[in-house]
Amino acid sequence: METNEDCCSNEIVSKKTIGQRFKDFIENKEKYQIEYTMLKYSAITFLLILVLEVVGYFTFFKTIPNFFEDYAWWMLYVNMTVVSIGAAIWHFKTYKDEFNCMLGMMIGMTFGMQVGMMLGTILGATNGLFVGGTVGMIIAQIVGIYTGNCCGIMGVLEGMMAGVMGGVMGGMIGTMFIVDNILLFMPFFMISNLLIMWGTSYMLFEEVVEGNPKIIKQPIDFTTFFSACLIVTFLLIAFIVYGPKTGLAAL
Repeated sequence: METNEDCCSNEIVSKKTIGQRFKDFIENKEKYQIEYTMLKYSAITFLLILVLEVVGYFTFFKTIPNFFEDYAWWMLYVNMTVVSIGAAIWHFKTYKDEFNCMLGMMIGMTFGMQVGMMLGTILGATNGLFVGGTVGMIIAQIVGIYTGNCCGIMGVLEGMMAGVMGGVMGGMIGTMFIVDNILLFMPFFMISNLLIMWGTSYMLFEEVVEGNPKIIKQPIDFTTFFSACLIVTFLLIAFIVYGPKTGLAAL
């Protein structure tokens, strides 16, 4: 005869709450080795890019009138965007597993939307609505397709749709807020977007990694991660400084 203890042992273990997960993350570092590596790579990359930007300012940009006042904050937000998106992609690509349609669509939508919102807003504020909306949309669609492809055409379409919406909306936000305390708005805006990206990595661990002993881990090396972030950051900053400016940004 089956006892109550036997019945309980066959029940599915419930997922941890955020508080329980955080406690487990602090106490069980071996289990979260990949996540600790991601945080370490992100912090080192962010600091190194900042140092290189300071060197670049005194080497190339110092002669540009009002460069620090016009671009310093936006360079910082570009750094935060690129490193956070890069870290989330690094985390996502480290785990090799099959993704169901629902999870794949969520991944494609989140990456497409947040890349478009963050980059579109930055470029909209510095270069105008046309540039912010167009470039933000294109980059967001590329990232959305790349990440959403994990579950096939449904994830790809979700990433594309989110990229269109996020890129254009981001360009509009940057253009509209440039005349109304945008520097006060941006910290709250960026924190919200970064929390969503960190939440995506949290969701990935909850839905794919936890309780899956067969999952394959293939982390990308630091040199590749840093180089990719540096190149993308350099190209975006060069485009912000030297690229076309339209509308309010041109004034």
